[in-house]
Amino acid sequence: MLEFYYKYHRKTFRIKSKKLLKEVSKILQEEGIAALETKRTEIPAEYKESLNEELYQQLNNLYYTLRKNKAKNHPLLRKYLPELKKEPDSDLLFADFFSGAGGLSQGLVNAGFTPAFVNDNYLDALETYYFNHDLTLDRIFYGDISDLIANFQQHAHLFENVKVITGGPPCQGFSTANRRNFEIDGESSEKRFIEDKRNILYKKFVQLLGFIQPEFFIMENVRGMRHVENQIEEDIKQATHQEYYFHPLILDAQKFGIPQSRVRYILVGGKNFLHIERIKTRLTEKQKSKNSYKLRDALFGLPAIGTNPVKLKLDYESEENGYDLRRITLDQNSFLTDINKGRSIPYLWNHRSRYNNENDLEIFRRLPEGANSLHESIQDILLYKNRKHIFKDKYYKLKKDDVSKTITSHMRFDCHMYIHPEQTRGISPREAARIQTFPDDYIFRGNLNSWYKQIGNAVPVKLAEIIAAEIKHYI
Repeated sequence: MLEFYYKYHRKTFRIKSKKLLKEVSKILQEEGIAALETKRTEIPAEYKESLNEELYQQLNNLYYTLRKNKAKNHPLLRKYLPELKKEPDSDLLFADFFSGAGGLSQGLVNAGFTPAFVNDNYLDALETYYFNHDLTLDRIFYGDISDLIANFQQHAHLFENVKVITGGPPCQGFSTANRRNFEIDGESSEKRFIEDKRNILYKKFVQLLGFIQPEFFIMENVRGMRHVENQIEEDIKQATHQEYYFHPLILDAQKFGIPQSRVRYILVGGKNFLHIERIKTRLTEKQKSKNSYKLRDALFGLPAIGTNPVKLKLDYESEENGYDLRRITLDQNSFLTDINKGRSIPYLWNHRSRYNNENDLEIFRRLPEGANSLHESIQDILLYKNRKHIFKDKYYKLKKDDVSKTITSHMRFDCHMYIHPEQTRGISPREAARIQTFPDDYIFRGNLNSWYKQIGNAVPVKLAEIIAAEIKHYI
């Protein structure tokens, strides 16, 4: 991880490095591995320019300790070793644009694909991606996708043999709530979208489709995108100069064994008409009217925690409000066995809560499961009562025997809409990640609010895996 920080966090490299030193030292202590000292150079000497001599030597000793104790064979410690990042070698390569933390990517990896390139302009999300995958730094593009397109020839070699490209362009411009972003074409009377910045990002994805010409593509967005399908077809034809066939699918995550009501527009396309028809048929057949997994399955086995007692300390951790990192082996049910692929994971990450004031906590206590801001039990302590019809979902307590409501990035502001059904707090990032079907060893980087944002913006891993498995049949 030091190499990532040196490249992208040069101004805060010392701060990031100190935090990493503390993190890895804690894991080594938990593993019973004693720190070693060396005069050998284990990390690049150029790091000394940004670190003082003492910190440089501590980090150098840390990496010597990791390598001498064969950290490459440890499922967690290996994530910190730069030499284990490698060039992709697979017949099933994919590139992920607007990748975020990697929900779509992890689904493809689970289905047997290998990432060859990734792009996003949210650095915390890319740090999470880099930490959880074996991709080399030169195959991670941080920045505006327009810059990637403008300099595409410099990166073209990285897309050789890429079979699938995926992406979830920012979706606000297609939201049905944003009616002003649509207009009616005067000649065809069809709905078209206005060229605002958010919609242009979608066109950048289509432009990359034309450059790379993969066998298949997957694009995820909100349902509102279905209103402009004819324009999508025009844009794809213009960008690729050949026939790409695709089917727009409106898929609800809860129909695929995911404990969450999440309806999204999924566009699956490819060069072979029959393949796309079969993929559509298979995905339709896989939908189930009744989900066997509920919220209680995702929450299973996690330690009970309260809220952060310290108001202005976002990174505070304790037995009371949980930890960033904790060595503990948790019991698993069938849902967890599914998302963890049968692995026993000895560390718990990202299970920590935020601060809430006493008014919020009293509301959390009083609300019954499934109730929102309109419930009679909280009317005497509810603020902004004159606008409660607007803020009816300001507070909502989840139901443990039902699927969760849609996990969104709004959690980075507060979790009032995601109140734990049995504990007086909002759900933790790890609980949200489980609802999004991330495995328990998928570790989110950055601060607590950033964890929530990354998780809320992700595509459910299991849904991506199911779609990728169908595409895989035809490559």
